[in-house]
Amino acid sequence: MEKLLEVLLAARRRFDGLGPRGRVVLAQLPLNATLVLVYAVAAFMDSGPARQGVFVAGQVLAVVIFAACAAIPWHRLPSWAPLIIPVLDFIPVGLVRSAGAPVLSGLALIAVFPIMWLAGSGHRPRLVVAIGAFASIVMVWTPLLMVGASAGHSFIAELVAPLMLITVAIVIAVMTASGIAQQARVEELLARSETRERLLDTVLETVDVGVLVIDDQGQNVFLNAKQRQLYLAALPDGRSSAPEGELLVYRETGDEPVPPADRPIARAQSGDMLDHEVFRLGRGPDARMVSISAREFHDPTGDHAGTVLAASDVTEVVEAVRARDSFLASMSHEFRTPLTSLLGYAELLQEDPSLSPEARSDLQVMSRNARHLRKMVDNILAASVEGPTAEVQRTPLDLARLLAHAAASAVPDADGRGIAVSVEADVELPVLGDRTGLVRVLDNLVSNALKYSESGTTVTLTASREGDWAVCSVADQGLGIAPEDVERVFTRFQRSTAALQAGIPGTGLGLALAQEVAIQHGGGLECTSELGVGSVFTLRLPLAA
Repeated sequence: MEKLLEVLLAARRRFDGLGPRGRVVLAQLPLNATLVLVYAVAAFMDSGPARQGVFVAGQVLAVVIFAACAAIPWHRLPSWAPLIIPVLDFIPVGLVRSAGAPVLSGLALIAVFPIMWLAGSGHRPRLVVAIGAFASIVMVWTPLLMVGASAGHSFIAELVAPLMLITVAIVIAVMTASGIAQQARVEELLARSETRERLLDTVLETVDVGVLVIDDQGQNVFLNAKQRQLYLAALPDGRSSAPEGELLVYRETGDEPVPPADRPIARAQSGDMLDHEVFRLGRGPDARMVSISAREFHDPTGDHAGTVLAASDVTEVVEAVRARDSFLASMSHEFRTPLTSLLGYAELLQEDPSLSPEARSDLQVMSRNARHLRKMVDNILAASVEGPTAEVQRTPLDLARLLAHAAASAVPDADGRGIAVSVEADVELPVLGDRTGLVRVLDNLVSNALKYSESGTTVTLTASREGDWAVCSVADQGLGIAPEDVERVFTRFQRSTAALQAGIPGTGLGLALAQEVAIQHGGGLECTSELGVGSVFTLRLPLAA
């Protein structure tokens, strides 16, 4: 059955590929071939109709009509013009039937060929079916009228064949109309699909992201222009092409090529999904830094169909980040020296017994602001040289004692602001950590609580145990943080709207760095806040065994 369908579909495609004349000739050929067979059968009969003039006239007329099909330039005529041929075919069929009916039964069914042609044309189905029905009835009644038959039952008896032909015509017309509608729908869907495919191709060729599609057999099925540029950047010197294993692919930092099994394409094919992993393609000044992501896709049955890799060229971004970090580090180092001198001289002047109370108060303000500025410089320096994966030197520490020391260091500043500091840190909280980093975290939390609180309020520092965790919290009664700002309070260089509106100075680095230190120690930093009520920052670190 499948082979038969393939043959029929191939024949249909070939038929549609013919010109108007070829299609008309092929549509007429089955009728003429059938009439030739009928003539051959009649010729072998002793008293057959082949010797009757009417029978021969029908055969000759059929040949004339076939010759006209081949001679007429149908491409110059309207599209409906070929339908005249099947209407004319009823004449030779009627002649052959009237002469051969007494000997050869069923000749009226030969009219199924012009009926199929008319009904299957798809041109005005109701009209052509009506024409076919009328022609069928005329074909069988005309001989009765010519011999002068007057019995009504004779005319009714001859309606069997026309009714069958009309039924065939209706069925074919309905199927043709349905087929035409389905074909139009399919063509519309194909046109939409082709438009979307072209749009997708245009988008992929336009975007500044390299896209590579690999099928389930590991073959490249698509790569856009940007991906071809990145491929050329990874080629060894003097090569126009190279297999994946010979491309110059390196880690973000390092000069050793990435092993073939650890390269993005190999990892993606093995099912490892990549998320913005940075690699270096090529060597020297022309090397490119790319951020690669990979995802697999599936066919309609849910089976793995391939993998898509997206590569973004981040060379300029990486260079800009490095330049920024270098600038921040240099600037911070340059600031630290004069700030240290200012603080040193301010402390020396405060020891002078001849200073008046007013001058001593001014010096305290100068020292406080200089210390604040030095802290900001330290944060900037830390942001430029540290990261969440930096190594830390861990030593045994008591986190509660560190919190108490941070509170004691903040008392002078709190007294100057008229803020009370309450400490609840009687429990021992042994942890393994970097003393410098944890001291900076606690100092930052306490100083922030004082900075965002008003005179007459209280800052509460609490140390406690929660299971296997050491917990330190710093609660204030200050400005508070809006809900939309809480989500990004630990993002670098981000400051809350309330702080900006209040004009409180800051870099937006302290909490981000504190969060990174907490993560380095296997813990975390949390924030709960209500605008206008206050904030609570909670540091959680794993207790030492």
